[in-house]
Formats: sequence, C-alpha cells, structure tokens
Amino acid sequence: MLFGFVINPYAGVGLNYRMKGSDSIKGVSITTAYSINRARAFLLDLEEGMKFYVPSGEMGENAIRETGKMSYEVITKPHAPFTPDDTIEFVKQASEKCDLIIFVGGDGTARDVVKGNVVDKPIIGIPAGMKMYSSVFASTPEAAASIINRIHRTGNMKFQKGEVIDLNEELFQKGTLDVKKYAEVSIPLADEVVRDPKNIYSSQDVDMIVEYILDNMDDSYYIVGTGTTCKMILQKLGFFTNPLGVDLIKDKKLIASDIYMDDIKKYYAGGRIKLILTPTGGQGYILGRGNRQITMDVLKLIKKEDIIVMASQEKVNDLKALRVDMDGFSQYFQSKYIRVVIGYSDFRIMKLSSS
Repeated sequence: MLFGFVINPYAGVGLNYRMKGSDSIKGVSITTAYSINRARAFLLDLEEGMKFYVPSGEMGENAIRETGKMSYEVITKPHAPFTPDDTIEFVKQASEKCDLIIFVGGDGTARDVVKGNVVDKPIIGIPAGMKMYSSVFASTPEAAASIINRIHRTGNMKFQKGEVIDLNEELFQKGTLDVKKYAEVSIPLADEVVRDPKNIYSSQDVDMIVEYILDNMDDSYYIVGTGTTCKMILQKLGFFTNPLGVDLIKDKKLIASDIYMDDIKKYYAGGRIKLILTPTGGQGYILGRGNRQITMDVLKLIKKEDIIVMASQEKVNDLKALRVDMDGFSQYFQSKYIRVVIGYSDFRIMKLSSS
C-alpha cells in the first residue's frame, strides 16, 4: 500500500486569532502549529515500513522525516505562505500514485483534497481544524494511525461513503451555519471514523432541561458552551448570543459573550466555575471540536463534577457514546462515563470516549 500525506499548516490556528475557522488565515507563524503537532501524533503511532508521497517542508516532508522510520518521496515543493492550491496540486499528483490520501486539517482542507482528487482515490482525515462537520475524519490522530496500521499489515482496504461538508465561513464567524453537502467520497471502512453527521444542525426541544439547569443555578460562574441547545439557557435569561461562541454568566447575568481563555481569566474573580456543554448531534463531541475556545487550561479551573452535559433524550438515543478530542482530558477526568441531563431531574449515564 502506498499513501499520500499532506498537512495544512494553517488548520486550527483560527483559535489563536479569535476566529472559528482558518480558511482566511494566511502568512502566520506555523512553528508550533496545531495541525503539525496533530500530524506528529499520528506519525509516531504508525508502524515501520510504510511508504509515503509528500509535499516538501511543513506540508509533509518535515514531519515524516522527524519520525525516522518512514520512506517517502517528495512530489511537490510548495513555499510559504501556503495556499489551498498547494494542497490541490499535491493531491492531483499523489492521486495518480497512491492507494489512499491522508490529510491533516479540517473541512476546508477536505474540500481542497476533493478538488485535487481527480482519480477519486479514498481519503481519510486527521482532525486538526476549527470546524469538522464532514464525516471523513478519524476520531483522533491515534485512531487514524490504527486504521493505517491495519491497512498496511493486511494489504486490504474496504470502503464506505463519507460526506464532505461545505460551510460558509464568513457567515460561520457571525454565528450562522450555512451548510451544504460538497461531495461524497470513499473512506476506509473503520469504526474509528466519525460517521453520521445527521441532526448536527437541528434544534432540540429542551425546555425542561433548561428549566432544571436554571432552577439549580447557584452563585458559581457558568461557562456556557456552543450550540443551540446551550444557547437556550441564555435566551431564557433574555440574552441572544452567537450560537458558535462561548459565554460566561454569573447570578443569571451575562458577564461576557463569545469569549476565549484569556477572557475567562480576565472576568474570573475567584470561586467556583461550572461548565455547560451539549454534544454535537450524530457525532457526539462535547469538547475539542466546535468549541476549542474551552481548553485544558480552562478545565483546570473546573472540578470534574461541575461539568454539566445537557441533551434531549432523542439526541442521546442516537449516540453510542460522547466524545472528547482534547489532549490531556483522560488524565483530568479519569472516568469512562459521564452524567447527562435529559429532562427535569432526569439523567442518563453515558459512555465517554476521550483522548
């Protein structure tokens, strides 16, 4: 088996610029890029003896060379500042040579891969973007490595269909989800691929859940995560905030909206902090995707029993487990289960899959 491998060095850096995507970011420093670190995590878990086709430099060659256990051939030579055309051109050439194209990035990178994939080779994504609504990504870099290791050992690859989602980033920054199916592609048949993005855009009837949470609020600070379900709490209090942003409330008053880690430190004056989250429908992520404003540094301020997950019974019925894609979370939480509020004083214990 021969593999194409490409990194979008700008994927995920939107967090550093208080943006909810990275498509419009160019020419920034990538020495400690999120996507490159995710690529390293993937590569370190791979077995020896594989061959890769890669672009030069930060888009692939450097990370492959660092591992010291892969053979590779450079087939394109992009130069910074990198553009989507660099990804498209690499994939055009790689698709003529390889059996599977592996990319590191988010939905924008997935679209670029589709544009370049003129031979319609199967693809698999290593999650590293600000937005990942497409169903072509492994759950974690390590999960992606597990898939590739199996394919390499057996020489066999079965396929399923995955959707690449096209999202209007200009509207996304303003809190509006304008989502369209961009393409349907072949991806490896594997449990580690996060499938079934259905219902991620629909609102749920969660009035009773919201009433329960409001009735039980104390004098803690409350960080309210992204999603229409979470935002119903703010709306009940008379505040209408960006559904894709993170808000801070105290004593049922809005302290700050669309906040990031530095903002939380600025407004926090001591005391208890609680965190309210809801899973993405179909995919089931509560942290690490869709709300990367909430980092491990934020979680260190919060007791694990003060994480409040809310979701309708209909939504949790569609989920086998809740997911977290955040380095260090499993050491922080140290449990494979989490309680979910599904009604007024009604709860369900759900399995938690975390990195």
